Amino acid sequence: METILLVEDDKNISNTVSYYLQSKGYGIYTAKTVKEAIEKMRCHTYDLLLLDINLPDGTGYDVYQEMKTIQEIPTIFLTALDEEKDIVKGFDLGADDYITKPFHAGELLSRIKNVIRHNLKKEKQEKIEIKHVEINYTLRKSF
Repeated sequence: METILLVEDDKNISNTVSYYLQSKGYGIYTAKTVKEAIEKMRCHTYDLLLLDINLPDGTGYDVYQEMKTIQEIPTIFLTALDEEKDIVKGFDLGADDYITKPFHAGELLSRIKNVIRHNLKKEKQEKIEIKHVEINYTLRKSF
C-alpha cells in the first residue's frame, strides 16, 4: 500500500481527501503545519507528498525545501494559488505536479497514480539488482 503525507491546514479538505484516498487503498497521514510535516518526514518514509502552500506557520515551499534534505518524496502541490508565478515556482523547485483548488477527486487520484508510476519507473532506472546485491546509481551506494 502506498503511503501519502497530506499537508493541509483546512480541516474539511484534509478530511475529504483523506477519506477518499483511503477508500482507494492508500495509507494517509496528515499534518496541518510546517513543523508537524517536517517532524513526520523525519520519522517515516512516504511514497508521495500532497502539499498545500499556505500554512499557518510558513509555506509549503518551506516544507518542500526541508524535505529535500531529509528524503526524496515525489510531490504534488495542492493549493488555491493559481497564478502563473506560483505554479512556475512550484515546478522550478522540482515538484512533480501542481493542482489548484477547487479540484475533482478523480483528477487528483489520476495525478497521484501518474506521479507514483513515474517515480517507480525512475527508481527502476536508477538501480540494478543482482541476486542479493542492489546498486543504486543515484545514491552511489550498494546494499
